[in-house]
Amino acid sequence: MKRVVKIILYGLGILILVLLMAALFFSSKFNREFEKVITFEPVEVIIPQDSVSIERGRILSVDCRSCHGPDLAGKVFFDDPTIGTLPSSNLTRAKGSETEHYTNQDFVKAIRHGLNKAGNRLMVMPCKSTSQISDKDLGCLIAFINTLPKVENTFPKRKFAFTAQIMAGAGLFGDLFHYDLIDHEITNNIKHIPEGSTEEYGHYLTSIHGCNDCHKKDLKGGKSPDPVSPPVPDISRTGNFGKWTQEQFISVFRTGKTPEGKILDGNFMPFAGLGAHSDEEIAAVYNYIKNKKD
Repeated sequence: MKRVVKIILYGLGILILVLLMAALFFSSKFNREFEKVITFEPVEVIIPQDSVSIERGRILSVDCRSCHGPDLAGKVFFDDPTIGTLPSSNLTRAKGSETEHYTNQDFVKAIRHGLNKAGNRLMVMPCKSTSQISDKDLGCLIAFINTLPKVENTFPKRKFAFTAQIMAGAGLFGDLFHYDLIDHEITNNIKHIPEGSTEEYGHYLTSIHGCNDCHKKDLKGGKSPDPVSPPVPDISRTGNFGKWTQEQFISVFRTGKTPEGKILDGNFMPFAGLGAHSDEEIAAVYNYIKNKKD
C-alpha cells in the first residue's frame, strides 16, 4: 500500500513539475513578444493640409476613440484583476508620450502595419482592419492627428497577471499582435473607393472598421476575440439584421439602439465609428451586407 502511495505521489510531483515548466515557458514566451524588433519601412503616404481632408480624418478617427479615448490622448484600455492592466497609447505627441517624436511615417507604420517607432509589434492594435484603409483616407487620418492639441496623460504601466501571461503565451487569447496577420506587401498603395451607397464602398467600410474581426468573415458572429466580451451577434441576413430596413439600420448607428430595443454597449460594439459617417455611407454598409453571399 505504501508503495502505491509513493508511486502516486511521485507521479503527482512529476505532473506538477511539468505543469510549472509549461507555465513558465508560456509566460516567458508571451513576455518576449514585446521585445521583438522588426525592421520595416512603409511606403510613404501623402498627408494633405486642407480642411476637407482634415474633417474626413476626424470622422475616421472616431473609431480610434474607443481604445485611445475621446481626445485620443490614451486611456486604460482594460483593467481586470484576473487578466491585468493595459493602457492605450497617447496619440497627441505630448511630452513623455509614446508618440512624442513620431513622424508622419511612424504613424503610417503604426496604423497600417502595427509597429511602433522602434519596430516593436503593437498589442491589440487592430491593424488587420486599419491596414486596409486607402492611402487617401490614411493621409486624412494622420492629417487630423497632426491637429490634435498635446494632452499629457499618465497611466499605470502595462501589467498582466501570471495566469493571463500563461494563457496568452498558449494562444488562448487569440491573435494579440495583428502585425503577424497582415500581408504587408499588399497593404501599400491602396486605391481610394469613392464615397457613396455602393456595395463596393460598403465592403470597404466594413473592412476598415473591423466588422469582420469580431463578427467573423461571414458576419454570423460567435465567440468574441476579446476574453472579457460577450458573444458576438449574427449581423448577416440570417440574423436580426435580415429583418431590418435601411432606415432602421442607419438608426442603430445614430442611436445605439436596435429595432428590437437592445441598447448597444459601446465598450464592446463601437457603433459610433460607423455612426460618424453620413447616412449614404452607412446605407452602403447595409447594401453590402444585404447582398453579401453566404
